[in-house]
Amino acid sequence: MTTEKSNINAWNVAAGSVKHGEKNSGLAKMIIKYAALPRRQRVTVSINKLNAYAKDNESIIVPGKVLAIGVPDRKYSICAIEYSGSALKKLKDAGCGIVSLQDMLKKDGVRIIV
Repeated sequence: MTTEKSNINAWNVAAGSVKHGEKNSGLAKMIIKYAALPRRQRVTVSINKLNAYAKDNESIIVPGKVLAIGVPDRKYSICAIEYSGSALKKLKDAGCGIVSLQDMLKKDGVRIIV
């Protein structure tokens, strides 16, 4: 199992590899900013909030932790620094895709939910 620190390092490497002027370079800068925050200041997003803001088949980045409050009612691709154990299980059972940040930055129409 990966640790939170290794996840943050991987996020910084992936976001830092996007060059200025490339597709999603602004998104990468924002991700680096959120990943640099201390753990206490990082965002936590529940599955209920994802249900409220995400559309079906959308690509979502959560620059923090996803919590298992609620049940996913849509299928979406998601990337987060951390997932609670039960949130990860609920998302996988609902058919949501858990995607790496490198793959997410290659897509169009990616949204950050905080």
